[in-house]
Amino acid sequence: MRLITLLFTLFFISLANSGQVYKWTDENGQTHFSQFPPSNEDAAQINVNAPVSKNATSANEKLQKMRQKLNEQAVDRVTESEDEKQAAKDAEIKAENCKLAQQQLREYQNNGRIFRTLENGEREWYDEKGRANLIAKAQKQVDKYCN
Repeated sequence: MRLITLLFTLFFISLANSGQVYKWTDENGQTHFSQFPPSNEDAAQINVNAPVSKNATSANEKLQKMRQKLNEQAVDRVTESEDEKQAAKDAEIKAENCKLAQQQLREYQNNGRIFRTLENGEREWYDEKGRANLIAKAQKQVDKYCN
């Protein structure tokens, strides 16, 4: 059964590979070849059997390698795009952190009296040394996010 299927397959493949070519000579004596018959002239039909490539396996291997390379390039493009999106998102977050750190630094520098709220709701006021420490910490944050 397999042999019959194989023979039918080979038969149909050979039919698919054969092409029709028409040959005719025009009124000027020029010989023409075409896959379409001329409309107003007599043409001889020539059957052409295209040979099967001897290197079909190597051609298929080449094709597979090319497809693999194209797929890898597509993945690389997607990865680069995702990396660029992530980098843009990180830059946006850093810019926002910079803005907040600068705002905090300005508040510490401009306000003479700074406090923090304790757990019981009371305020603890910072003295000049504590305020200087807060300004130094805020400056470190500005340096970290704004440079």
